[in-house]
Amino acid sequence: MRFRFGFLAVAAAVGIAVFGPASPARATFVTYSTVGIFSGGDTPGTNTYLDAAHGIDIVFNGITTNSVTVPPASNASFGTFDSSATTATTLQTVASGFTLNIFQTSPSAGGPASFVGSLSGSLAIDNSQAFIVFSGGLTKSIGVVSYTIVSNDHSTPGRLDIVPPTTNSGLSTLNGVINAVPEPSAVALLGIGTLGALAFRRRFTKAHLAA
Repeated sequence: MRFRFGFLAVAAAVGIAVFGPASPARATFVTYSTVGIFSGGDTPGTNTYLDAAHGIDIVFNGITTNSVTVPPASNASFGTFDSSATTATTLQTVASGFTLNIFQTSPSAGGPASFVGSLSGSLAIDNSQAFIVFSGGLTKSIGVVSYTIVSNDHSTPGRLDIVPPTTNSGLSTLNGVINAVPEPSAVALLGIGTLGALAFRRRFTKAHLAA
């Protein structure tokens, strides 16, 4: 009984040392902004995919400044694609690379966290088969903050369908989640505490078997 009580006491001490006495995870105030760049169309290197000859106009409106407090993880917008200026009366092919850059001003300045995607499909004033798919990792970190693209249209992770001008005023929102990732020192402390508890339990088991 003495050893069992000792093991429980050590486990409790490890929990307090690592997490504090019933203390919640440390809150982090995050402020971020986003910029999107198309690589194709008439104006590559800008936030606009323009094919003037075929009446296609898609603008990415980034986030100027947004703030959330994490954890727990918070839903967030990473920007909006606006097709309202499209005038094509029949479906026209769209094709371009797209890069989303996220910049962070707090808790510490950093970035960009870059997500690479591709625009494809076709678009008209009253019909859309156009979409953007991000690949190469849907979660990026800046310091202790993680940013994840969670748009999942057609059950495809990282996919966002672009609506036509006649739907939702042509606006398609890129959805994300922001969270805080554990600091390396906290992870190391947790590992040391766990190893200590396991070592104590091993000694208890040997003593119990020898008795």
